[in-house]
Amino acid sequence: MDIETIWQQRGKEDDALNKFLSTVDVEKLHSRLPLKKLRYNLLIGIVFALLITCVYVVCLYYVSIWQVNLALGVLIAFNSLIMVQTWNLYRRVPSAVTPSNSLKQELTEHYTSLQQWWSVQQKISLFVYPIAVAGGFILGGSLGSGKPVELFLYNSSMLMILAITVLIVVPLCYFGARWMFNFTYGKHFKQLKTTIEELD
Repeated sequence: MDIETIWQQRGKEDDALNKFLSTVDVEKLHSRLPLKKLRYNLLIGIVFALLITCVYVVCLYYVSIWQVNLALGVLIAFNSLIMVQTWNLYRRVPSAVTPSNSLKQELTEHYTSLQQWWSVQQKISLFVYPIAVAGGFILGGSLGSGKPVELFLYNSSMLMILAITVLIVVPLCYFGARWMFNFTYGKHFKQLKTTIEELD
């Protein structure tokens, strides 16, 4: 085979490659492995949690009601735990896939880690939300009435209102957090799951 024939064949191969690349939606291919976006959203979540925790610390400094300070302390501890867990997850999730074993295995490991991370948050939050709601109720009631907590809170009718408030607001917080998770991570989480299923 002479050089001219080889060159002509190579030209055809290049044309075929260019035609293939022109028909491929690069953005769509990128979205098929959404680890980079999930990783970015984890970092944004850490920043927001840090800012909210700073607000709690400032409130802790200015509020002198021990029940409210206890609730703020629990919220600060909860946010700190979540930030540490999220940072550890952020470090484990790569921006690009470089599988040491197989693509499916690596994606499945990241998917499982994300599921466990969210599951832990949901379980702990069921203990934290009632304390947070009670602290907010006591702070608002005490400031609104202008009375010390002992006079404002320690009567049967106010304790009943507090219990009803906790029963109503805690589920709203729980499902609100689930909605926020789905809004922030849900789309990319589902894409990751779909990608894993397509690798079967």
